[in-house]
Amino acid sequence: MSENNKGKFYNNSDIAHSHNDENLQVAYNSHNDEDLQDAYKEWAPAYDHDNDNLLGTVSQPLSVQIFQEYIKDKSLRIIDVGCGTGLVGVELEKGGFSNFDGIDISKEMIDIAKKRGYSKLFIGSLNDSLPCENNEYDAAFCVGVFTHGHVGSERLDELIRIVKSGGIICFTINEGVYESYGFNSKIKKLESENVWKVLEIRKNDYMVKKNVKGFYCIVEVQ
Repeated sequence: MSENNKGKFYNNSDIAHSHNDENLQVAYNSHNDEDLQDAYKEWAPAYDHDNDNLLGTVSQPLSVQIFQEYIKDKSLRIIDVGCGTGLVGVELEKGGFSNFDGIDISKEMIDIAKKRGYSKLFIGSLNDSLPCENNEYDAAFCVGVFTHGHVGSERLDELIRIVKSGGIICFTINEGVYESYGFNSKIKKLESENVWKVLEIRKNDYMVKKNVKGFYCIVEVQ
């Protein structure tokens, strides 16, 4: 969350239409990808403003910060799954990373992300097969995707598919779905089957203005 709005995509007209959390609730109440596309098409112009000023979302900078505790090689090829308007990309660029792609379900969100350092941007949904080859990336981010009305724990397998053995996946889980969507058991199952090694699971601030915390997960694909 920035104090000076640098790099953010919003103006006064956007702010005037962002006085409550209606957009968040519409996204959370989605039942399928079509609902999500409609929700984010509507929310895109005000998303960055709401991220900072309405929700106090800190998951993007915190995720990149934690990632850098484990990764020092700035040349790694990274995919940001559910990149939205590119706020993880902003933080990666600040951290000196330059080789990262993004995927999102919303064309309107991707249009905003285009100026945020991504090498390539794709339309795609984690609820379906991603437009990526097996073992294509050295690392993956998935921030803000595992939450109410979005994507369930069974789709962690798709992230694993596109990351190389020895690669890192950094993902967040809204605390409200950690157990109810089966993430707690799925994470343990994947480790017990030697599919990945859990390096860290850290509970921390997620949306500070809504008093919501999230789980920040770092795993190594085996």
